[in-house]
Amino acid sequence: MVRVRVVAVAVVGAFLAAGCGAGRTAQPSPPAPERMTATLPAPAPGRTASAGATPAEDARSTGAAGDAVVAPEWRAVPGAELEGAAALVDVAVAGPRDVWAVGYQASAEDREGSPAVVRWDGDRWREVPLGGGHGLFRVEAVSAGGPDDVWIAGNGEGAVAGRWNGGAWSWERPFGVAQDYRLADVAVAGDRVWLAANGPAGAVVVEWDGRGFRTAHRADGTVRAITARAGRVWAVGHDDGGPAAWLGSGEPAARVWEETAMPAIPGGRLGRVWQVSPSEAWAVGEAAPGPVNVYGRREGEPLVLRWDGSRWTRSPVPVARGALHGVTAFDGGDVWASGTDAAHPGQALLLRFDGTRWSAGYGPRLRAREQEPRYDVSADVGRTGIARVPGTGTLWAVGSVGWGDDEDVFVLRRASR
Repeated sequence: MVRVRVVAVAVVGAFLAAGCGAGRTAQPSPPAPERMTATLPAPAPGRTASAGATPAEDARSTGAAGDAVVAPEWRAVPGAELEGAAALVDVAVAGPRDVWAVGYQASAEDREGSPAVVRWDGDRWREVPLGGGHGLFRVEAVSAGGPDDVWIAGNGEGAVAGRWNGGAWSWERPFGVAQDYRLADVAVAGDRVWLAANGPAGAVVVEWDGRGFRTAHRADGTVRAITARAGRVWAVGHDDGGPAAWLGSGEPAARVWEETAMPAIPGGRLGRVWQVSPSEAWAVGEAAPGPVNVYGRREGEPLVLRWDGSRWTRSPVPVARGALHGVTAFDGGDVWASGTDAAHPGQALLLRFDGTRWSAGYGPRLRAREQEPRYDVSADVGRTGIARVPGTGTLWAVGSVGWGDDEDVFVLRRASR
C-alpha cells in the first residue's frame, strides 16, 4: 500500500453542506437535495505525488473534472505492503486499537491473485499471515465480534470462511467441496455467524451456531450483504425487479424469514447494509439499469434505502452520479456511507447523515492524473468500505484506486475530535 500517496490539493473546508428532505422517517416527495461543491486545479501528472505538495491557494472551479474540497478530518494513513495489483474491499473494527481490512493482492489477467488480510494494531498496518490450507484467491468481507473472534469470507475454487481466535486461523467450507457457490458477506452476532452466499439456485443465507453450518434461508435473486443484531438478520441484494431485502429472526427457537417490499427502483442493487436497531436499518448501493462497461462498472446513481420499522424508503443524497459501497453508524443520528462520485472520481466519497439530511465529504486525491494514463480510470477510486470505532468518533475507510495491473489500495482515517 505504500505506492499510493496522497496528492495534496487543498485542506480547506469540511463537509459539503447538502440539503435533503428525509428526516428520521423519510417524508413523501422530498425536495431535491442541494449540492454545494468547490473544485480545484488538477495536480501535476504522475503515478503518485508527494503528500507534502503545496495546496492550491483557493478553490477556483475547473468543471466536472476538478477535485472537490477535501474534508480535513479525513487523512490518508500508510498501510501494509502488499504485492502487485491490490485492493481492499471491506473493513471491520475488533477494538479501539484493532482494525481489520480485507481484499486481494498479486492480481493479474493471467492469474487469480492472492488473499489480502491486514490489521491495524494501534500504531501501524501489517499484513496478517493466513498460513496454508485455506485455498482462497480473494477475501470479500470481514466481521469482528472482538479481538479473538474475527471472521472473513472469501472464495477460491470454492467458498471459504476463516475464523481468527486471537492466535490462529481455522478454516471452514460451508458448502463442502461444491465449487458453484460464492460467499459475498459475513456478520458476527454473539455466538452466531451469518454468511451471505450465491449459488446455482439464487441467494443463500447460512448460519454458524458454533458447531456447524445450516442453511437458514434460500431466495430468488442475488444477495450481496448481511447484518445481524438483537435477534434480527437483514440480507440485501437485488433481483430482476430492482433492490431486494430479506428479514430473518436470529432466535434459534423462532426462525422466520420474509422478503420485505422495496420501492420500485429499476437497476437498483444493494451492496451493504447496517442495522442500527430493530426499527432502523440502512442499505446502500447504486441504481444503474444499464450494462457494465469495460472496467466492470455501471453508470448510475448512488442509492440509499432506510428501514423505519415498517417499510423501506429511499433517502435522497446530494450526489447525482456514482455508487455507494459501504455503510456504518454510531447511532440513528450519525450514519456514514462510502463510495464514489462520478464528478470527482479521484477522491473517496464520504456521506454523513445527521438525523435530518445527508451531506457529502471527500477524502484527499489519491493518485495524480497522467497525461497519457494506462487506463482511463487509472486515477479513479474503484471500491470503498467504511467502519466506525464504537465509543469514539473515529472512522476508517479503505478501498482501491486504479484498475487492472494499475490497481492499488488506500486507507483513510477520521480521528476522534
